Amino acid sequence: MRALAIAGCGVVGVTASACESTEQESAKLAREGQRIAGSQSSLKLGAANRSVHVSDVTLLSGEGRTAVALRLTGGSTRAQAGVPLLVRVSDRHGRLLYSNDTGGLEASLQRVGLIPAHGSVWWVDDQVLTSQTGAAVNAEAGTGAPARATASLAVSGLHQAQTAGQNVVQGSIRNGSAAALERVPVFAVALRGGRPVAAGRAVVESLRGHATASFQIFMVGNPAGAQLAVNALPGS
Repeated sequence: MRALAIAGCGVVGVTASACESTEQESAKLAREGQRIAGSQSSLKLGAANRSVHVSDVTLLSGEGRTAVALRLTGGSTRAQAGVPLLVRVSDRHGRLLYSNDTGGLEASLQRVGLIPAHGSVWWVDDQVLTSQTGAAVNAEAGTGAPARATASLAVSGLHQAQTAGQNVVQGSIRNGSAAALERVPVFAVALRGGRPVAAGRAVVESLRGHATASFQIFMVGNPAGAQLAVNALPGS
């Protein structure tokens, strides 16, 4: 396994790709995504973001879980923070099955905490809740704000494992700054031939200044033998 750790107005649509989970993990993720239900308004993109390029959009599904993985590349000379991201999944007839623009979703499922200047990050929505089979996904980046400061987050110790028969990616995240961080999302994408074949996400609840915490990501798809791209981003 090779691992690539990344710390640190696009509109695009693609057709579906190829995962698995336990009922317990699915329930845990559902509770996480809805734990602040009613406390947030629906997603608002604002003006089209012409300095963010959305690419490699991939729909991954199987055994009761569906996820969307995509890459965001900043084209401006300054990092952007809190970039809103609208994702829509439709069936083969074009009927909408899922959208992340509803209220009650966690912030990291609607906004990207940081997109570096002239750099790329991976983002994953593992809360695509639909009982029907998705055939296409469309993603659009909106307008965020200039990043005033860049959190120093480093990912290390990546390895694959099996937990209760499920594919997981484990590792550590270190906060290189003095400021404590809350609810830090960690996104993992497994690449084979440059294409996403598995993806997942975890949230580190609290990370003190200059501290290290471990994470475990239940992947949607099979990452075996694939290159891992993992990035931790400040909370949105």
